[in-house]
Amino acid sequence: MITIFNKYLKSYNMKKISFLFLFFFIVNCSRSGDQSEQVINNVQIDESIIETRDWGEFIDYREGNIPLMIISVHGGDKEPEWIQTRTCDGAVTVRDSYTRDVALEIESQLKINGYSPFIVLNDLNRKKLDLNRSLNNSNCGDLTTKPYWDLFHKQINDFKSQIQLEFGSGLVIDIHGHGHENQRIELGYLLSASELRMDNNSINDINDSSVKSLINNNPEDLKLTDILSGEFSLGNLLSLKGYPSVPSMNDLAPKEGELYFSGGYNTAIYGSRDSGKVDAIQIELNMMGVRNNEENRKLFSKEFADVLISYLRTFYKSDI
Repeated sequence: MITIFNKYLKSYNMKKISFLFLFFFIVNCSRSGDQSEQVINNVQIDESIIETRDWGEFIDYREGNIPLMIISVHGGDKEPEWIQTRTCDGAVTVRDSYTRDVALEIESQLKINGYSPFIVLNDLNRKKLDLNRSLNNSNCGDLTTKPYWDLFHKQINDFKSQIQLEFGSGLVIDIHGHGHENQRIELGYLLSASELRMDNNSINDINDSSVKSLINNNPEDLKLTDILSGEFSLGNLLSLKGYPSVPSMNDLAPKEGELYFSGGYNTAIYGSRDSGKVDAIQIELNMMGVRNNEENRKLFSKEFADVLISYLRTFYKSDI
C-alpha cells in the first residue's frame, strides 16, 4: 500500500513540475515577444523591422567634383508614424522651410556650369530627429532612429575624407533657415555675437573657429577678421549680390540683443576647429527675398552658386 502511495505521489509531483515548467516557458516567451516590439504614437512596431529597414528613403547624397559639400538637415518633411515625435524638454522641432529645396537648386545651378558639389540632404522631418545634434541629443531617448543618424553622419564623414584626400582642403556649408526679425543671412563660424563685437586683435586671437584650417594655411597670411568680414569674405560676396549678411564688411556683428545663430553641431564636427583641412560654415537664410517664394529661391540659388565658385577659387582651388 505504501509503495502504491509513493508511486502516486511521485507521479503527482512530476506532473506539477511539468505544469510549472510549461507555465514559466509561456510567460518567458510572452515577455520576450514584448521586448521585440514597442508602441510608438499608438502604433505597434516590430523592432526587427526597424533594424532591417532601408533608411535610404530619407537621405539624398551624391559625390562631387569640386571641394564643396552642401548639407541640409532641417528641411525634410517626411513624418512616419512609426518614429516617435520628439517632445522632450529642449527639443526644437520647427522645420527650416524650403532649405532642402534651396540646397537642391544651388546644386542644379552649379551643375549648369559643370560643377558638382558633394551633397548630403535629409528628408526626415525635424519632429522625428534632429541631425544637427549629437546622437544622445537628437532623438529624445528614442533609439528607433539611431541607424539613420549613423548612416547620415557616416556619409558626411566619408565625403569629408574624400574631399581632403582628393583636393587637400575644402568647405562644408550647412544650410538652415532662421525666423529672426532682421532679414539678413547669418553666417556661423562658431563665434558668438559678443565675440564678433570684439576688436580685431581680440578676434584674431581666437583659435577655435570652424575655418581654423583656412586661417592657418592661406598663402596671403589672412587673419580671421579677413575671412569673417574682409573684401573676399563670404558675407561680403553675398552682400555685393544684394543679400545682406552678417558678418560682412557692412555688418560686422549683430548688435546687442539681436538674435544670431553662430553654428551648431555639424559646423563644429565637420569644420576644422578640432582637426583636418576641411572648413565649415553654417548658412542661416532669412525668409523674405530668399526663401519666401519659388522665384526668389531660384534667383538666390543662382547668385549663391556664383558666390561659392568665387569663394572656392580664392581660398581652396584656384583652377576650378
